[in-house]
Amino acid sequence: MAQTLRRRLLKGAAAAVAAPYVITARSQETLIVNTQGGEYQELVERVVIRPFEKKFGVKVIHDATGTASQDYAKIRASRGAPGFDVAGLLTPPEVILGVKEGMLEKLSEREVPNLRHLWDKTWQVIPPGSGAPHTLQYAALVYHKEKLERPRSWDDYWEPQKKYGDKVKGHVIQYNPANLLSVYALIHAAQLGKGGVDNMEPAWQRLKAQKSYVGVVVTGSAEAVPHFENGQVWISPYWSARSGYYIDRGLPFEMIIPEEGVIGLFDVACVPVGAKNKKLAYEFLNWRLDPAIQREWALAYFSSPTRPGVELPAKFAASQLTTQEQIARTQFPDSDVIGARRKDWTLKWQEIMG
Repeated sequence: MAQTLRRRLLKGAAAAVAAPYVITARSQETLIVNTQGGEYQELVERVVIRPFEKKFGVKVIHDATGTASQDYAKIRASRGAPGFDVAGLLTPPEVILGVKEGMLEKLSEREVPNLRHLWDKTWQVIPPGSGAPHTLQYAALVYHKEKLERPRSWDDYWEPQKKYGDKVKGHVIQYNPANLLSVYALIHAAQLGKGGVDNMEPAWQRLKAQKSYVGVVVTGSAEAVPHFENGQVWISPYWSARSGYYIDRGLPFEMIIPEEGVIGLFDVACVPVGAKNKKLAYEFLNWRLDPAIQREWALAYFSSPTRPGVELPAKFAASQLTTQEQIARTQFPDSDVIGARRKDWTLKWQEIMG
């Protein structure tokens, strides 16, 4: 009897050491989470934030403002104390810069146990322990199926006149490189001319040639939606998750993976070094990686899970990245290079677009 009791006590002590950040319900606690507005705000509050509040008995203040680059600018300007505990939607370039500049908390499986379950390739994209990648999508090509025949190549976006003639003039959209979607599309343009992140000259030549066909220029992805809905934009690079979301709601567009392939993107939740409630922030990051939450979020946002083994309906999974083989084939450009050169690329884009 005594030995059995001792074994139980030792087992309980070991569990306490392995999971030091399990939080009991305490409604006086508040966590401030930054993400973004638009349809994302409603979805993340319903699928992620409200269930988290209920489970842990805490209050989450949702700061639904800014793009990834704007959010990191706040972190940097405040020396790691931007007023929110979780930077919920950084992308790899900001994460890499945040690690270099010492603005983001270093994480381990001790603080966020679910980090051990991520795709193997994850830590080739962002520094190990820098954050919790909770959403995986890719930069797809979308087109208005009632206006255009199905494109096959990224060249059908970058040189639309070759496939569609003058009817497409004024119906092409461009994105400011403050949006990573623009950067990825420009990389594809460079690759079409045998370039890449180390040689973007072919992209600038294609941008100059495309300019007269561009009818809409925006920065944020959400800003493009009204132009999709009113029929002004007929072809566009667009995030796979948002594409699926709007197509499911009746937008007369289709989404394709061009023959050259696609570039993937992890959305990453990080903890600024000056966060006031780090322990609860760690719990939130771990929650985002929970298999049940990963499944519900993928289905709600039309995105791919960031860990293997998440069961999804076969029809839904057909347009997602759900296997090691698919992850291996997806491009993940060197975000360190993007971070270092993005300012120059933006200036060049502005010079051309005027």
